Amino acid sequence: MSRTCNTSTLKFGIITDIHFSTTTEPAAAETTAADLRTWLENCKNNNVDFLFQLGDLIKGSDEHNREELRQASSILKEFSGTIHHVIGNHCLALPRKTLLNALGQQTPYYSFSEKGFRFIVLDGMDVSIHNEPEKSEDRQTLEYFLAQPDKHDYCGAVGTLQKAWLKEELDIAERVGEKVIVICHFPLLPETTDTKHGLLWNHQEIVKILASSSTVKACLSGHYHYGGYALKDAIHFVVLPAFVNRIEHQSLTCGLVELEKNRMVIRNQNDAIVYDLPFREQ
Repeated sequence: MSRTCNTSTLKFGIITDIHFSTTTEPAAAETTAADLRTWLENCKNNNVDFLFQLGDLIKGSDEHNREELRQASSILKEFSGTIHHVIGNHCLALPRKTLLNALGQQTPYYSFSEKGFRFIVLDGMDVSIHNEPEKSEDRQTLEYFLAQPDKHDYCGAVGTLQKAWLKEELDIAERVGEKVIVICHFPLLPETTDTKHGLLWNHQEIVKILASSSTVKACLSGHYHYGGYALKDAIHFVVLPAFVNRIEHQSLTCGLVELEKNRMVIRNQNDAIVYDLPFREQ
């Protein structure tokens, strides 16, 4: 059932780690497709402003990754509104250019503004085994983290050019009086993930940049399939559970985010409030 429309509230559907697969039983793919369509219908009924898909849209199997992407993206395109996509590590089983073309976006990191909020979407696979470093500093970063036994090679870092861009985006938001919501596939805090899944390699550096700006209110991530939350430097770090694990973890499998001037509310697939998070004053 749709709630009464409030034009001052920004609403968007959110989902992460779908891991769409065509290599298992056909019935499983059909069930995933049906569950996705249920979420899309719920978003439509709630008059959302747009959708966010936070990465790992596909399983990324060697032989079937293109078909996985074709089927998953075709289902999401049934939504008549705007969908914003985030690059996940499983997604890069396909060439980056192929992936971006299929998702209809020009760049892996970007920003946009809606109703007084600036959304800054990071590419956590910028410096990774799937992307040739643009700068010598990025090459050194890649070599350093790959040499660390506890740093997974399916994770990555935000590179030099992207860090400069991020700082500029925060400066712009501060000048125009926007509140910032940061989006990244990878968790940015160790307390919101585990050692198996890992997190953004240079998370400490990025969190320091975010904390330097009073405009940043929250960071939404995926990747860690069980979800997590932490408050640090007055910023809400929310990691959403994986859609692929929706049977085991039913408290939040996909849902809806409502942003108001002073708070963020996250509802689950059954419209129940999971998080009600007030923002710090600027």
